[in-house]
Amino acid sequence: MPKQSRLAHRSESDHFFGDVDRRSVLLALLNLIRTEVDLDRLLRRVVDLLAQAMDADRATLFLVDTLSGELVSKAAHLPELPEIRLRSGQGIAGLVAQTQRPVNQTHADDHPRFAASIDRLTGYKTVTVLAVPVLGQETASGRKLLGVIEVLNKKRGSFDDRDRDLLCELADEVATALQQTQLPERVTMKTTERYHRIIGTSTPMQRVYEIIGRAAATSATVLIRGESGTGKELAARAIHVNSQRARGPFVKIDCTSIPEGLMESELFGHERGAFTGAEQRVLGKAELADGGTLFLDEIGDLKGSLQGKLLRLLQDREFERVGGRKTLQVDVRIVAATNRPLEAWVESGQFRADLYYRLKVIELAMPSLRERGADDIERLGQHFVKLYAQKHNKLVRGLSTDAMQRLRAHQWPGNIRELEHCIESAVALCPGLDITSSDLPLPSSLSGLQRSASSDGTATQRTAQKSPDPAHGGSLELPEGLSLADVEQRYIRHTLDRFSGNRSEAARALGIGRNTLLRKLKEE
Repeated sequence: MPKQSRLAHRSESDHFFGDVDRRSVLLALLNLIRTEVDLDRLLRRVVDLLAQAMDADRATLFLVDTLSGELVSKAAHLPELPEIRLRSGQGIAGLVAQTQRPVNQTHADDHPRFAASIDRLTGYKTVTVLAVPVLGQETASGRKLLGVIEVLNKKRGSFDDRDRDLLCELADEVATALQQTQLPERVTMKTTERYHRIIGTSTPMQRVYEIIGRAAATSATVLIRGESGTGKELAARAIHVNSQRARGPFVKIDCTSIPEGLMESELFGHERGAFTGAEQRVLGKAELADGGTLFLDEIGDLKGSLQGKLLRLLQDREFERVGGRKTLQVDVRIVAATNRPLEAWVESGQFRADLYYRLKVIELAMPSLRERGADDIERLGQHFVKLYAQKHNKLVRGLSTDAMQRLRAHQWPGNIRELEHCIESAVALCPGLDITSSDLPLPSSLSGLQRSASSDGTATQRTAQKSPDPAHGGSLELPEGLSLADVEQRYIRHTLDRFSGNRSEAARALGIGRNTLLRKLKEE
């Protein structure tokens, strides 16, 4: 039965599968999939949940090795062996892979495909078996096989049709996770990517993975540096969910988007009657993050009047609500992010030195997409193609050679966010099976942005070649000697001109949010 119809058809009798609440199990699985965790840890936790949900003694998630066509036990309750590999049609799991149909066997020994040799190797006695296919998106020849889920030895009785239907639903959610990550590729080839939705194997990314892992093992405050669109929030979430606070909340506050007059209330909360319109007590983000992690995005935009109060929170984990007199304490870890030159701002007095040093106990630099290199651009591009082909229900297979060459040549001033928007647009509008160069919404030349920032804040800049603007036929010239801030402002204005002043379109092309664009325009 298709996933949609199975989910739509619910009756009172199928609300519970034994002692298992179907909705609770699905929500628990979705919660696992949506968090940015270590990929291997994600699979282990999914397998544990599957066994618990099915009241089974053991569970195994087999994935397809695309090179050999074999099933590989990527995550399993299998202490006796490092892994199991099955050919198509070998064993009950291999039969499920071959036919793409579930198998529910009450007596494993009676099934002609039962692989008794594995029981002999492990010393484990398999009695009851339930196995279902994990199927991906529709292709011309049917749904793509991603793997097989197999559960063994129901603890009370035998697996029944209701168990089969529940495991099919869970397999659909696992398929969603597989298609949104690099998990299938990890079966075929060894990669050094560690985190769900953080893609890349370049040397700069290896350093990122190393620091995330070390930071997650501590409770120290972390300052994440990097340009807009480099994935600072994903890194903050990876630190949180790989730490001992993973079960606690992850609460984000954007120091740019909230007006100065409301920022203190947003951060610390307020008491009833604290100001006009405060009709009830409201908890702030610091209080809501108790037991978890508070992520302060764009901390460089926090106004001076609040920097001292944030310093107190960092030092003593204490604060008062607006309009309140009671001192409150919270157990919260703070991770902050910025794309601002905080050292320079400390020297000029715009940012408190004591707050700066409190924030950077552990410092994590997120590399720009330009620094990461062409291989990471290609991996990210392919990842986003898969993601948005599924989201928009398009049969887009990948990127053509000319499209990939164009992606590699682009300088990506908007970093990963710009690349993601570019690929989503190309997938949505692509008329064929492969994205070509002409499908990519990129300017024909960005040579004027080929620059490297020096330590004193200026930019080493080649004089731009005059390249036709795709919207207006104009060109962007950037003479030598401009500061990095001047280069940014000129390019922003140039992009606005390309889109006839449409700020939303310009922000999308730049790979930044509209609020960020408005703020940058005010800084002129």
